[in-house]
Amino acid sequence: MTITPYTAALCRPATRSVFGDKGFDSAAMRDNLALYARLIREAADRHGARLVIFPQFSLTHYTMLGQNVWHDAAITLPGVESEILGAACRAANAYAVVQTAEKHPAFPGRYFLSVAIITPQGEVGMVYRKTYAMSLRTSPGDLLERFLEVFGPEALFPVLSTPLGRLGTLVGAEVHWPEPVRELALKGAEVICNPVAAVETIDYLNRPGALIVRPVRAFENVAYLAMPNYAEGKVSSEAYDFNGGAIGRRVDDTWTLATIDIAALRAARAAPTANSLAQIQNDLHRGLYQSPIWPANRFADAPPADFQALIEEEQAAKRRLESHWPQWPN
Repeated sequence: MTITPYTAALCRPATRSVFGDKGFDSAAMRDNLALYARLIREAADRHGARLVIFPQFSLTHYTMLGQNVWHDAAITLPGVESEILGAACRAANAYAVVQTAEKHPAFPGRYFLSVAIITPQGEVGMVYRKTYAMSLRTSPGDLLERFLEVFGPEALFPVLSTPLGRLGTLVGAEVHWPEPVRELALKGAEVICNPVAAVETIDYLNRPGALIVRPVRAFENVAYLAMPNYAEGKVSSEAYDFNGGAIGRRVDDTWTLATIDIAALRAARAAPTANSLAQIQNDLHRGLYQSPIWPANRFADAPPADFQALIEEEQAAKRRLESHWPQWPN
């Protein structure tokens, strides 16, 4: 079946922080959900969008407060909040990609940084839980055995087949590692939605590679990559086609639009000299990850207490990495 080119709308909503002086502000969350619902309908009515992608942290905002506050702000998927968004997706006949803090009864006291894809039928079609980049949220790798027991291996890097093509998601700086993007691409992902909150005070944004990594990931994986950014500053929302070209069209402070042409992407993947995925020589790399650098199940019993615990683990991982490097004579 040929998929007609369609519009993806990258949205930057003017939401409120749900982290008040006295803890979680449920009224702010209700207001934010209502705004999301209006914007989903606006994307379809005003811009003809079939896919609406919201940025990282825009539903809640961000706080340096601890696990308990984040857990209070976290939602369940599916749940009341996704039903509100699902009703808007049904009315708009559109998919919505929403990043949020998520809690799950199988993991009491913990929260994930998750992305839900809401379908035009109003259902949660897929949930992805952030894996890479250090933070105090729970990562699937922190308690990998339990995660696989609850969700199964397909939940690590899921891809959703839709009438708009095969959709995958990654959160924030995860695209700085080639492995998560490649995992999605090898599972057939054609549009990778990457909600971010790229504030200029983050150290990696001051490195030259930060602004070119996403078009490179799109190019090397022959996939579209859409990055809605919530933060103000020099990093704007952007989308890239399967050649790594920038295709985002900024409309105003809220909307950046991109045309997604799945038929053209599939034609490129069908060309033997253009599809780099089909030329991967897996046998050459089988030994690459046999010795773990950042071990799984490191925080299986409890989430990290603070950033110092993460820094100490990173230092240990660095020592493990260096132990594999050749020792050259002076």
